[in-house]
Amino acid sequence: MSKELIKEELKETVVYQPKIENKKSVSFVWILPLIVLGVLAWIAYESYAKKGTNITVVFKSAEGLKENVTPLEYKGLQLGKVTKISMHEDLKSVKVNILVNSDVARYVANEGSEFWIKKPTVSLTKISGLSTLISGHKIELSPKFRSQDEYNQGKYKDHFEGLDTQPNDDLDSDGYYISLIANDKDNIEIGTPIFYNKYQIGEIVSKEFRYEKVFLSAYIYDKFNYLVNKSSKFVMNDALKVNYGASGLNIEFGSLYSALVGGLTVLTPNKDDAKIEKDEVFQIYAKKDDLKKKEYFFITFKDVNGIEQNTPIIFKGVEIGKIIEVALNKDVLNTKAYVYEEYKYLLTNKTKFFVEVPTISFDGVKNLGNIIKGNFVSLEYKKGEFSNSFKAINKKDLSKNSNNIKIELLSENLNSITDKSKVYYKNIEIGRVDEYVLTPDFKNVKITILIDEKYKDLVNDHNLFYDMSSKLLELKNLNLNINFSGIEPLLNGAIALVGEKRENSKLTKKEFKLYSSFKDVEKLKRVYNTGFIVQANFNNNFEIKPDMSIVYKNQEIGFVKDIKFDDKNSKVNLFIYNEFKKYITNKSKFYKKGVVNLKASLSGVLFEVDNFTSLIEGSIHLDNSFGISSSQHEIFANEDEMKNSVNSITIVFDDVEGVQENFSQLTYKGVNVGKITNVRLNEKQKVEVKALIYDDFASFAKEGTVFYLKKPKISLQEVSNVGSTIMAVNIGVIKSESTNYQTKFQGLEEQPSLNKSHFGTVFKIEDPTASSVNVDAPVYYKNVQIGKVNKIDLSDDGSKVIVDCLIDDKYTKLIRKNSEFYDISGFEMKFSIFSGSKVESNTFTSLVKGGLVVVTPYEYTEVANPNDRFTLNKTLREDWKSISPSIK
Repeated sequence: MSKELIKEELKETVVYQPKIENKKSVSFVWILPLIVLGVLAWIAYESYAKKGTNITVVFKSAEGLKENVTPLEYKGLQLGKVTKISMHEDLKSVKVNILVNSDVARYVANEGSEFWIKKPTVSLTKISGLSTLISGHKIELSPKFRSQDEYNQGKYKDHFEGLDTQPNDDLDSDGYYISLIANDKDNIEIGTPIFYNKYQIGEIVSKEFRYEKVFLSAYIYDKFNYLVNKSSKFVMNDALKVNYGASGLNIEFGSLYSALVGGLTVLTPNKDDAKIEKDEVFQIYAKKDDLKKKEYFFITFKDVNGIEQNTPIIFKGVEIGKIIEVALNKDVLNTKAYVYEEYKYLLTNKTKFFVEVPTISFDGVKNLGNIIKGNFVSLEYKKGEFSNSFKAINKKDLSKNSNNIKIELLSENLNSITDKSKVYYKNIEIGRVDEYVLTPDFKNVKITILIDEKYKDLVNDHNLFYDMSSKLLELKNLNLNINFSGIEPLLNGAIALVGEKRENSKLTKKEFKLYSSFKDVEKLKRVYNTGFIVQANFNNNFEIKPDMSIVYKNQEIGFVKDIKFDDKNSKVNLFIYNEFKKYITNKSKFYKKGVVNLKASLSGVLFEVDNFTSLIEGSIHLDNSFGISSSQHEIFANEDEMKNSVNSITIVFDDVEGVQENFSQLTYKGVNVGKITNVRLNEKQKVEVKALIYDDFASFAKEGTVFYLKKPKISLQEVSNVGSTIMAVNIGVIKSESTNYQTKFQGLEEQPSLNKSHFGTVFKIEDPTASSVNVDAPVYYKNVQIGKVNKIDLSDDGSKVIVDCLIDDKYTKLIRKNSEFYDISGFEMKFSIFSGSKVESNTFTSLVKGGLVVVTPYEYTEVANPNDRFTLNKTLREDWKSISPSIK
């Protein structure tokens, strides 16, 4: 193609058809900013709407409050939060800014709102506000307005004065609340429980100080409302009660709960009384005594110490009142006192008040309460007209004003008698010394005593008096006289009256002689007594003296009148008082009870001391416990010798090594029933043991009774009677069922084998060959020991070994005629090349001592008896553990 043609083609114009597209009116790029703008507007709106309202509350302290942490709450609902805490302008308090949520601002920022700080309460009665331990304290709203109309009419307010405690207005309007006034000395906190019959029925919910008084609000739980009404009294609980009575100091503790938390107790005498109104206020009483009605009166004291405010008035051990006011007027003490209304009858013109003081002596401490608290006031009551004014007297002068019996005593010396000395009868105080003076000739002392009127029947012309404190010890002709009746008479002096109440005997004498000791009086008393003579014999191995007491059951019934000595057997005349004649019979026996009985050996020490009379000179005792009559009375050297003459048996042994007189015992079922009193060789060189049976002599002195030595056994197989290795060897007893009487027996070296005894029943097992079972090896039934091997011996012909098994009585029913006995002594070893080795042993006991196992089959026969014979099997059957019949 030519260049010209090409140029022409290039010059030709090309026209294309246009593409038509539909385009949107608004681009997405412009919508996105609008959305963001909308979200920002919503956030701004929400932020503005919920910004809330700022209020300011002034508190005395900001302790526990934190900025941006401490919430404002109402009944658990959060209404706002503390945003700032700063010092108040007065420099005495703090200003707290609170941002209140806008949706509740109209309720909070209102003149009807009050604010207080809620702190955690942790006590023994309740735990509240515990969450504040972590988050700190909370500020609580307490609204005064209770309806929507009140809020609509209320004015806006954003500055408040905070309260110290929860206001009363915050309490539930439907609750049963009671207003109380606390005593100045009471310390009652919020949460203190209120009890009725020791059961909590309410608590203290608020506390406020108004008009210089502590006002409390008590909330009574709804279900206990009926227990509290206008008749109710509120009393502080006593954690500790201290009473000072005539018997001394009395301290009472309440429950641990009351001791720790205290509390109030409600007393409601009238359950039907009206309910308590909200505007009524009740007083809290410090103690129950404050509720009692009182009668006030006046007492004047002279020459007395230890009387002060709150000194108790006690009558017959009961506190009936108290001294409440004390005023000193020169040397006279004027007091105002009260007694409870129920004791008003004691205030008569014949009643006498006096002061009780503590008495300290070796015999004890009287009026212990006085030592700690002080003296107390007591009284002597007599019927008369009412009086409210009294003059106290000295207690010593009290006796002079009563109808006491006055008696004068003549003594060579005053000795230890003082105006504090008392008069005793059988160690019971019956009177006191009033005064003493010298006789006109200056040779004697005249002592005036006063006997209480209630003991007037004791006093007659036959009385004897002696000085209880003149001589503690008196030694004449090697005869020791101990005059001791207690520390009190020894220190303060005392006089004793001896004698009994006598019919048709009156007091006509006004003057008596005061003897120097009881021994002088005792001789006179025996002379005055009537009685009869009993003759008795005694050998000269011990001593009997004239005037020795004859005692029966700790009562003196006579004395030794005289003795007729003989070189073999002496005779003694016993003077028995007539009133005890009925106790002397032909079965009566006597023995001497000496001063001290002491026997010692390596086995121990036997020490006996008699009563006080015998400690001086010994005494003769009467015993009527034996039923054996005798033609004449005899006095034995001691009680054992007397019993030996009646309750003794003789046991003959070949050897009694370890048996000791007075220490070896006769034992039956582990109980000591007698003791060995004598051990000697007889003419056949056998050992004769004489034994005393304590009680039930007839049941042991029978034909067939067995006595055997209980010698110690110590080995790998057993340890028994180990105490006998260091103590005396005892003798065991097996009773007989025979009715024939016997007192001489042949003793055995060891416990015998018996078919039946109190230990159990013996069954005999025959073993063709020698067994490895030992004596005392256990016998098992299902691995429970039911007995033991008692004896192993050869049969009479020597062809077999006989094993005696003693089975406990409660298990004998398990032994049937077809029962099987197996030997499990030692261990069994089985060896096989293919199955290996096997060693078997039942127990360690059976390994050392040996043992037997009893197997009774399911189809058991009748109960076995001692005459049956069993064969001992050497190999224990493999299924023995699974055999378990129910045996009845």
